[in-house]
Parts: sequence; structure tokens; C-alpha cells
Amino acid sequence: MKPNLFTYATSELSQDAIICWLLEWAKPENKDLDNQLHNMAITFMNSLFDKFDNIERPTAYHSIEIKKQYSNIDIVCIVNNSYVLLIEDKTNTKNHSNQLERYLINTQEEFTQKVVLPIYFKTGDQSNYNNVVKHGYKVYLRKDFLEVLRLDCDSDILIDYKNYLQSIENKVNSYTTLPIEQWSSHAVKGFYMALQVALKDGNWDYVANPSGGFLGYWWNNNQLAGYKIYMQIDASKKIDGMMQLKFKLASGTKEKVEKKIIHYWKKHILYTDNEFVIKKPKVVRAGRWTTIGLLDDFWVLDSEEKIDINKTVINLKIIEELLQVKIKTTF
Repeated sequence: MKPNLFTYATSELSQDAIICWLLEWAKPENKDLDNQLHNMAITFMNSLFDKFDNIERPTAYHSIEIKKQYSNIDIVCIVNNSYVLLIEDKTNTKNHSNQLERYLINTQEEFTQKVVLPIYFKTGDQSNYNNVVKHGYKVYLRKDFLEVLRLDCDSDILIDYKNYLQSIENKVNSYTTLPIEQWSSHAVKGFYMALQVALKDGNWDYVANPSGGFLGYWWNNNQLAGYKIYMQIDASKKIDGMMQLKFKLASGTKEKVEKKIIHYWKKHILYTDNEFVIKKPKVVRAGRWTTIGLLDDFWVLDSEEKIDINKTVINLKIIEELLQVKIKTTF
């Protein structure tokens, strides 16, 4: 296999450079240097403007000024002296510390005579973009960039980057083609994102802990008197079969869940029938989050030992209803 530069250049700074470099090729004076690259850059610029329904994109790009790491903002691109593309670039990290709000306010205050267009450029994956959208940013995803990079172009740099991003996309979608025991963390994320669509509920993230951490997916939150009970999938190589469904209690505060609540649910969460066995953990530790029930093999496999997402979702909805019955019949 041909070595790919971006197997090693994986940082957000490397991606910043790719974005700036491609924007540079959209300048009119670069058209004669490489018409293919210029056309791809124009398509890229168009795709950024097209994220804004309330803005009519320019018919031509007469002037482009690019500022990298400008006032802590990843990329600022001034177009036609009328628009400011504010690009917050992310690979596998997420927005934090109100940075999006600060960047947008600062940019609007500096460029008062221009239209500021904030973009959250994300080539990794995250559970949701609610906070991003809340602060007025448009989300530009890996699939959006891949649509641009698939255009005909002889640039080795862009071909490498396209192949690099496509390899991530393939890994994320591999949950549909690989047995569960062969899933990478990318495949688990792909599975979780499919669950979000099918269940219309839930969030996922990596959770660090002393035992090595895991990728978790949690949903079906039920707020009760002073605590909540919900369902969570843990994906960890330390779990036999790699995934486990847990029933969790959460205090919702900095205090631990009360012991009497834990003792109550340890008894009442248990369930056994021909399909599902909800069992007690070996150890139940009181904390802000406490596991009070476990269920293995909640997924359904097809004839090729690959996950059947539709039947798995049906199983999870049945289990959701089991929990609802437990709540209704015990309170």
C-alpha cells in the first residue's frame, strides 16, 4: 500500500494547513497555475457558503485573504472584502470553554462592516452538535469535505487527504460489515450513531476511568424523586463480547445515590425470560453513577455473524419497555 502522509500528519494544525492551502487555490490569480486545483477550491468555497441558507453566495471570488491562528481562531478567511468565514477546525476534539461564543463575538466586533459566517469544521465524529448550532455555527462534516475531494484532481496532497478521510469513513461504517469482536473504536462510533438515528434518543462519548475507559452510549433517561435511572451501553475490550448493556442510577448532584435507592433497585431490576436476563453486577458501588443491572447479548446477528441493526433496535425498544414497566409497577 502506498504510504500516506496523513497517516502521520493527523493533528488539527495539519488540517488547518490543508484548508488554508485549498482556499488559497480559489484566488483568481491561481487559476492559470493549475485549473483543476482552482476549480476544486472554488467548489470548496461554494460548499462553505452553501451552509448558510440566508446568504446568497458570491457569483465570483475576486479577493481572498487568509489568516491562520488569528486571535486564537483556527482560520479566518475574508472573501470579496464583504464576508468573513470564521472556521473552527476540529478533528477528534470538541468545542469547549465557550470558545465558539467568544470567537464569534470577537470576530463580529472586529469586522463590523462585514458579514461573519461561522463554521464548525469537523472531520472526526462527536455525539451531537447542539451546542455548536446553539451558538450560531454551521456544521461542516467529513462527508461534506469528501464530496469536494472526490472531484477530479491530480494533486498528490489532496488525493492522500481524500484517501485518509475515506479510510476513517470506511472504519466508521465497518460496523455493518465486520463481526462485533473485530470492531475498532471507529466502528463502535458508527454503531452508536446508527442507534441515535433509529432510537431518536441518546448520546455517546469516551469515558475515562481507572480500569481503562470505554466508549459509552446512554439513553432512556427517567427522572424519579431525587435521582434518575437510565440505560447505557459500554464498549470495552475488557468486556467479554465487547459490549454490555447496563441499567444505571444517577444522583444528578455531586452527592452519591442514596443506599436505600440502590438496595431497592438491586432487587427490582432483575428479570429473566427466554430472551433476556438482567442480572446483578458482581460488585455494586455507591457513587454519583451506580450500575444496578447488566444484560449481555442484547444485539442480534445475521447469518454472517454481523450485527442486524434493525433487529437489535427492536430488542432495545423491548428492553426500554421492560424498564418502563418496572418503574410503573413499583412506584
